[in-house]
Amino acid sequence: MGKADILVIEDNEMNLKLIRSVLELADYDVLSASDAEGGIQLARKQHPSLILMDIQLPDMDGLSATRVIKQDPELQDIPILALTAHAMEGDDVKALESGCVGYLTKPIDTRTFPDKIEKYIQKDNSKEQRKESANNYRKRILIVDDDPINLKLLAAMLPADKYEIIKANNGEEALEKVYEECPDLILLDIMMPGIDGYEVIRRLKKNSKTMYIPVILVTALGGAEDKAKGLEVGADEFLNKPVNTAELQTRVNSLLLLKEYQEQLSSRTQSEQFFTDPILMEQSSCKLKDPPQDHLPTNLPSVLLVDDDESDIKLFMHYLSDEAYQLEMVKNGEDAISLAQHKEIDLILLDMLLPGMDGFEVCKRLKEMKETRNIQIIAVTSLCDIESKIKGIELGADDFLVKPVDRQELMARINALIKKKAYLDELCGRFQTVLNAAINDKLTNLYNHTYFKHVLDIEIKRSLRQKHPVTLMLIDIDNFKLYNDTLGHLAGDELLKQIAQLFKDHIREVDLAARYGGDEFAIIMPYVGSKEAAIIAERIRQAVWEMAFSHKSLLLPDKLSISIGIAFSPFDATTMEELIEIADRELYNAKNSGKDQVSIFNHS
Repeated sequence: MGKADILVIEDNEMNLKLIRSVLELADYDVLSASDAEGGIQLARKQHPSLILMDIQLPDMDGLSATRVIKQDPELQDIPILALTAHAMEGDDVKALESGCVGYLTKPIDTRTFPDKIEKYIQKDNSKEQRKESANNYRKRILIVDDDPINLKLLAAMLPADKYEIIKANNGEEALEKVYEECPDLILLDIMMPGIDGYEVIRRLKKNSKTMYIPVILVTALGGAEDKAKGLEVGADEFLNKPVNTAELQTRVNSLLLLKEYQEQLSSRTQSEQFFTDPILMEQSSCKLKDPPQDHLPTNLPSVLLVDDDESDIKLFMHYLSDEAYQLEMVKNGEDAISLAQHKEIDLILLDMLLPGMDGFEVCKRLKEMKETRNIQIIAVTSLCDIESKIKGIELGADDFLVKPVDRQELMARINALIKKKAYLDELCGRFQTVLNAAINDKLTNLYNHTYFKHVLDIEIKRSLRQKHPVTLMLIDIDNFKLYNDTLGHLAGDELLKQIAQLFKDHIREVDLAARYGGDEFAIIMPYVGSKEAAIIAERIRQAVWEMAFSHKSLLLPDKLSISIGIAFSPFDATTMEELIEIADRELYNAKNSGKDQVSIFNHS
């Protein structure tokens, strides 16, 4: 008996024979069918561990057959891997949308084919494993180095509870892993046999599906020319060997956040265009577009230098004098905070060792204030130990540099954070300005029901493609009809506006809050698994309970409460309709169980 049974639905006899031979050599039991209907019937009888589905089948095609299987309660848990000999643009997205877990092209590589399919069996063949994936979602980091020791060292520096590590030993393998695994970030050695790190980046940046994956070059080459060449081909960061653990984690975290902002701005922009552009409305296209290139500030970015050392001031002014920035300069923390509150500042170069209020306290205060929290801060320090520098990051600094500062590294850091600030400003602006009546709820100034569903559809498609979770929260105000009837509709409207603002205050810039209808709200949270979602939901529930709410009616309780239902894509559902249905069911469970609580699907 083989280690698992695999159903191959393939109408080409030669392909079927090759696939069968490879799988049987790898100790799999193979079932086969030459058309979709026969394959579906065989799946119902045998319930295989995996289905390999040819897309181009006679009569019913493979994607239609996949949808039929995924709608059958008895079969929907079987993972389906799409196969095709004619890969067209968008076929991978269509396969994922139909319910496939992955997509492979023919002819198959007989050397790697068993390994490629094994991970899908392991990952997707049980509800418990999907539940575990939702509970323990980790960002995927691809480490590329031809030295096995370096691979192990770098992997050991990244916390296993936060990151899933993928490894490659050379450039060719790295490119293959990128297309298969869709990593969130790449740590890439420069000097490798065959394709070097520079060429890997060039190829990634030419492909619209991979060009926005952040890349950190990790190299023993420390020269300015090497950094310049890396920047030219598209690297986002540089780390010199031997790599410091705290510095690596800081760089990784910073770039992952930037990637999230880019993706969310793309979703919001695409959705707004859908509602405001009649041509896009007619096309009703849901294909994901590349992140926009035109969201950098139209005015010159403003940079504030905060330093009391005259020699350092001269050096920074020399570095920045020929750059397209508006430069400001102060010598202490108090003046820095005051200037940031009264002028438009995009980025602060902040010395940590200042007279009076030090840089750590400046970071803390700026990040606590709503009007200054999006200002990007680069902590600049000459402190001896790297752990002390990380204190600045923990208090809110977005990056750090160690004196003496290299000009090219300085410019790379500034340019990356200026871009991040622009993304942040665009995302925050979505909440503060009514861009178009078609996408906003006029009462609460949240997004409306229609816009919410369009964004959720995009996010679910991205979650299927990139294999990251999307949390959906549906929220209902408990006993709202009683409040509305007792206090009047004007008071009820004010209550809705107050709660809407509370939701915005308790979610990230990359999240989306919408009025779902009446006294119901929805929150979309990309990149959030069930553990984090439970914490956030409880924080929101508690905030509503503690919200100041006064009235004189003896018929009403003194405290407001909400009920929350939560579901996740792709672990609980792979379509917008399914996800909303499950979250709504959980909301009903929360209400039916006594209200003022959070109910999470299948993850209690």
